[in-house]
Amino acid sequence: MITVQRGNSAQGKSTPKGVQFLNLGHIGATATVAKITEVTTNEPDNYGNPVVVYFEFGGTAYSKGFKPTSDGLIALVDLLGADETKWVGKSVKIGKKADKRGGERLTYSKA
Repeated sequence: MITVQRGNSAQGKSTPKGVQFLNLGHIGATATVAKITEVTTNEPDNYGNPVVVYFEFGGTAYSKGFKPTSDGLIALVDLLGADETKWVGKSVKIGKKADKRGGERLTYSKA
């Protein structure tokens, strides 16, 4: 049986106006170079992800929330180090990768 909850509000902070949630549709066939403009670890996003990274590319601001176990967050830590305060101003390439089942996910690599 499915139990639903009605009337709940988002648990985390609201994404600032003008900032879109980064998803696969924002990335083209080739990787996009994005600049990190902010990283928060003290206010979960609307989905409860404790780490939120704000990117900017193509004149638009995007946010992407990560759980501590996220492959994307692990990739960013491997690229930029564990001190997220040093990420601001750095650039990364954001691309797409297909998995074994044909699904896609975002990838992060050196710009």
